[in-house]
Formats: sequence, C-alpha cells, structure tokens
Amino acid sequence: MHELGILYKALEQVNMIAIKQHIKKLKHITLEIGDASGYVPAFLYKLYPIAREKFPIIENAELIIRTIPGRGFTICEIGY
Repeated sequence: MHELGILYKALEQVNMIAIKQHIKKLKHITLEIGDASGYVPAFLYKLYPIAREKFPIIENAELIIRTIPGRGFTICEIGY
C-alpha cells in the first residue's frame, strides 16, 4: 500500500504552502489522481485521518479527490 507515503508527501507540501502563506487552518484539500496512476482513492480516504495527524493546519480539512485521465497525481486546490 503505497498510498500512505504519497499522501503524506502531498500533505507535507500543502503544510509548507500554508505556512509560507500564513494560513492557520484549511477547509479542504483537492487532489487530482490519474485513473491509471495505480493509486486507489478509497485507500487515500481511509488513510487520510492518519496522515493528517502530524499537521495541525490540516487536521480539520476535508479531503476531496478527483479522478482524471492519465497517470498523474496533483495537488490542485487548497481551500482556506
């Protein structure tokens, strides 16, 4: 299950962006995941509460996942 590692890395990036922008809390995070990437959205949703525990800025943010054509994985939106 490689979803936890990629999710944790994405949340690290989101956390760094929020800190640089002086954002204290996030409402949501939207990830775009390619349908051929091999990542399973259901696993990402299940692991999200575990991955976000280390990031107080993210702890109450909703995770939104959009499946798109292709192989990519992108942080496309951070709501605050």
